[in-house]
Amino acid sequence: MKSTDILKYLEGKSSDAEKEKLVEWLDASPEHVKEFEDIRFVFEMTKIYDQELGEIAAEPNGKFVKVWLAERFPRVIRRMAGVAAAVALVFGAGYLAHLRTVDQISSQLTSLTVPAGQRLNITLTDGSRVWLNSGARLEYPTVFGRHERMVKLTGEAMFEVEHDTEHPFIVRTFASDVEVLGTRFNVAADEESQSFSTTLLEGVLRLTERRTRTGVVLNSGDEAHWLNGSFAVGKARDFDAVCWTEGLISVRGQSFEELMRKFEKAYNVRIEIARRTMPVIGFESGKIRISDGIDHALRVLQYTSDFTFTHDLKNNVITIH
Repeated sequence: MKSTDILKYLEGKSSDAEKEKLVEWLDASPEHVKEFEDIRFVFEMTKIYDQELGEIAAEPNGKFVKVWLAERFPRVIRRMAGVAAAVALVFGAGYLAHLRTVDQISSQLTSLTVPAGQRLNITLTDGSRVWLNSGARLEYPTVFGRHERMVKLTGEAMFEVEHDTEHPFIVRTFASDVEVLGTRFNVAADEESQSFSTTLLEGVLRLTERRTRTGVVLNSGDEAHWLNGSFAVGKARDFDAVCWTEGLISVRGQSFEELMRKFEKAYNVRIEIARRTMPVIGFESGKIRISDGIDHALRVLQYTSDFTFTHDLKNNVITIH
């Protein structure tokens, strides 16, 4: 890593790719971290002696620069013996605007919200892939920190996490922290309805309840639901929970009201239920293709459920009778 690249980072002018490259370089060796800290220390000192540095750097003979640094920072110069970065830093005195460490950058989160009626998939800087369902919100750093990979989720998403035993991947939700080392899993977290569930396709998950910090471990094929402040864990009968990534909605285990809430997000429509009792879904299993439209989906349910509906296209409202 060139000293000029580090200077560019310290000023806050590095691109996302350059920041990622710096993080990888720091993680590669403790010596790299030591070198970075040395350069950062001298960089910070130039803030204090900026005017004096400017006068000295203007000298035509570089030996004055070396003498000045040796007088001011003898310990640092000894530590950086054999490295030309000391002189380069002086002439980089213009890089004084911003100082940002890797950890500071990793604490700055980018927010992504998927509009109703749409789905999205992204690849994070560590190579992990995330599929986001309609209405989901993901907060993630541009560059992950040096100790863990943490994102925040509201709504439903499926993760395919890049394996890295030294940097756990954590999905933070209102109910639980989901910690993984390398795995595929689905998480649905709706704070408004106090609903949380996760289905593990591959690997190992650790769920930690946010309030009590109690935890439970899931293995491949397990699913967990958050009920009354604790986790109920069992074997998943199937992996219908992730069929939404293929543009499908599963009716298995769904009440009519739950299914209507999913329809609202998937089809970007408001559904009002104007009846005293909820219809019973007659299907024990089955999937509805989202691309066929909301009217088709409701007509499919009508085969075994006793209800009618009207669709106000102008106001984008469906009323269930």
